[in-house]
Amino acid sequence: MKRIIIFFLIGLISLGQLGLMDKNIMIDVNNDLLFANPNEQYCETTRVEGVFKCSKTIFAFDTSNTVTVYMDEFDNYVLEDLFNNIETQIIEYDKLFDSYESFDGINNVYTINETDGPVVIDQKLFDAIQYALIHQDINPENDDLLFNIVLEPILAIWHDARYSSECSEGLLYDTCPIPSAETLNQNFNTNPDDVIMDEDNLSIDFSKPNMGIDLGGFAKGYISMIIQGYLNQFDISYILNLGASNVLVGGENISNPNATTFGIGLTEPDFNSLNTSAYGAAIINSSYSVVTSGSYQRYIKNLDDPDDDTIYHHIIDPRTKYPGGEALSVSIITTNTALSDILSTAIFLMDYEEALDYVNNTEDLEAIWYFNETDIRMSENADDFITLFDYEEESETNIYYLIGSGIFIAAAIGVGVFLYVRKK
Repeated sequence: MKRIIIFFLIGLISLGQLGLMDKNIMIDVNNDLLFANPNEQYCETTRVEGVFKCSKTIFAFDTSNTVTVYMDEFDNYVLEDLFNNIETQIIEYDKLFDSYESFDGINNVYTINETDGPVVIDQKLFDAIQYALIHQDINPENDDLLFNIVLEPILAIWHDARYSSECSEGLLYDTCPIPSAETLNQNFNTNPDDVIMDEDNLSIDFSKPNMGIDLGGFAKGYISMIIQGYLNQFDISYILNLGASNVLVGGENISNPNATTFGIGLTEPDFNSLNTSAYGAAIINSSYSVVTSGSYQRYIKNLDDPDDDTIYHHIIDPRTKYPGGEALSVSIITTNTALSDILSTAIFLMDYEEALDYVNNTEDLEAIWYFNETDIRMSENADDFITLFDYEEESETNIYYLIGSGIFIAAAIGVGVFLYVRKK
């Protein structure tokens, strides 16, 4: 059984969620026409009169995903239809990418991994797998493949450890049996060249036994690209927030009277509390994504050795088969939405100097590494986008997590906790 703890109201989330209407309405107030709330179920006012922030949250990919659009009188789409279409796409890809559960009438990643021989799959899944295989080697000049969708046999070992029945549950983390060196030092078939993609029959197979794929580390970036393509046809202002670790913006921020940019909070890594305050913010324009990989996001400790202070997080280094990375977190800013998760993971696992050189020499890519509160490093032009908060000032700014200018989630309030339980 897979347990996911979601701190549902760790901050007060300003997501007004209230009514259904089919079209935008103008109302007459004192003989002046004003744009009325287009949908009271989803929308609320902003700091700009006549502009409404409309949000819907969808649970998928084991996390909460929120799409927010900003509407004014010039928008002519049906909001409920827009949200329903986005939800349908997200849920569909969640099922297709699922490595641990089967669904009636769907050949998904779980089906592929559990089947001997070729499996015919949906065009959407075929395209996603092929895209990952073609683009996952972000630095071909280096022999190390730091992101690999065929790492599934090793990821499965860590997954089973993380969700073992022997785990002792805790509020901040679980203590679980850590895989032995003997187990991890086996020879695994994880060469992506051994994946057989048949375009004519839309099938996938493996040329060696005991292989599998895992799209979890690639999913959010790829889904962002899909939703981006859908939303951009409406020429609207939006934020797509997938699990708070992958945020994409589109259009101009019409809800901010002082700027057209969006401010995306950079979460301060913290292993010792439920704190979700921000240490800085990325100020970005349309089509930029802010994506974070961090050791603090999902981790366990050693059940069998209380003196082992190692943080066993979820980002596995293919070179060592153990959790990797030097910094507590790495956040990237990029216009390459589809590859954003791959880039973030690979940069997190690189040695810092190698990563810095890679980022500085890659177009439309910036990064910030958080080692501790006094050691925060940025790529060459990252300060064009990033504002750091002053730790020495007791400013209210430091207790807010920004998702779009003027949208705040008050941190560390801890109003409520709920458990979402899902069998895997």
